[in-house]
Amino acid sequence: MSAIPILITLLCLGQSPADAAKPDAAASEASLEVMQQRVLDARVKLSADAKSNLELVVAPVFRYSDELRQIEDAGIWLWTDRGRPAAAMKVERYKPSRIPTQWLYCFTSLSPELVHAEWSNAAPFQARQPGVKWQALDDEPAKSRPLRLVQLREMARRFSAEMRINADGTNRIQMRLLTRPLFRCDESSDVIDGAVFGMTGTGTNPDVLLLFDLAPQGGWRFGAAGMTTESVTLKLNDRIVYEIPNTVGKGRVFDTWSYFRPTK
Repeated sequence: MSAIPILITLLCLGQSPADAAKPDAAASEASLEVMQQRVLDARVKLSADAKSNLELVVAPVFRYSDELRQIEDAGIWLWTDRGRPAAAMKVERYKPSRIPTQWLYCFTSLSPELVHAEWSNAAPFQARQPGVKWQALDDEPAKSRPLRLVQLREMARRFSAEMRINADGTNRIQMRLLTRPLFRCDESSDVIDGAVFGMTGTGTNPDVLLLFDLAPQGGWRFGAAGMTTESVTLKLNDRIVYEIPNTVGKGRVFDTWSYFRPTK
């Protein structure tokens, strides 16, 4: 088809071809506002009897879509405990025909404690195991914050991950590291530095979160958390350091994470 009729139509509508190619910023902002309200409904604590909620990072640390899974728009939010990531939640809006309700939540603990979360439109979640188990790294911490960001990226690139789509492990996908950290800790008396990176098997959907932490005492350490029902093997320099099993058809509530549809 010739581009001339399309160009004439756009000009008649008062749009330039460049404007037509841009994403609908208003629709994106409206979608974000709806997701934001859903996140604000959550109450997340380090334990069920904790007196105060964890601190929500108000803006999503990452926005994404996932054509393979028919996710039209989604975001991932974090809660922190004294500056460290302690929990993460995905809010995903699916194409209308994909699931009975358009919305799906995925919540995971990122804490060595037993995180508890509640929603007004879903059953509460109680972690049965720590969400992250820290492992030491030998890297000497860089002296400045800008140099540590370079170091964080270098450390993240040493990790590789493989996702196995089928339960028998026949369909394998090499996961890709999202090069920019989703979140970086501010320096404080509790944590000198740290970051969260995403690893994806489909598009830019972060199915595995890779965490780095630098405490005032001690060196770099890392941890990982999965947010997928597919099995994943994470390696550091070809050594397996983290694994999650295939949980397709095995429920929706697990020891450290859960995914579910809200009631509305």
